[in-house]
Amino acid sequence: MFTWLWLVFWSAFALPLAVASLRGWAPRWIRRSTSPWGIRVRGVALLVIWAAGTVGPLLHLSGLGTEDFGLLATVVQVGLLLFAAGLIGGSQLGERFHRREMRRRAVDDTRSRGETDA
Repeated sequence: MFTWLWLVFWSAFALPLAVASLRGWAPRWIRRSTSPWGIRVRGVALLVIWAAGTVGPLLHLSGLGTEDFGLLATVVQVGLLLFAAGLIGGSQLGERFHRREMRRRAVDDTRSRGETDA
C-alpha cells in the first residue's frame, strides 16, 4: 500500500514541476537570475530526480529479493541523483561563466568607446 501511495504522491509532486521547468516556466525571481536554457536543464534534472524517487518502489513491486533489491536500488538511485546534481551544477557553472563574459564584454565596450572619444 505504501509503495503505491509513494508513487502517486511523488509523481503528483515532482512530475508537474519537472514538466513546467522543461517548458520554460519558472517563478519570476528565478527567471531574473537564470537563462531559459538553464531553467530547461534544471527541468531535466528534476525529471532525473523524479526517476530516482520511483526506482525503489518500482523495484519493490517487481518482486526482486531483498538483497538484490537493496543493491540495485542503491546503485541506481545514487547514480541518478549524482547525474542530477551534475546537471544542476553544470547549469550553475555555465550561468556564472556566461555572466562573467557578459560583464567583461561590457567593460571592454566601455573602454573602447572611451578611447575613440578622446
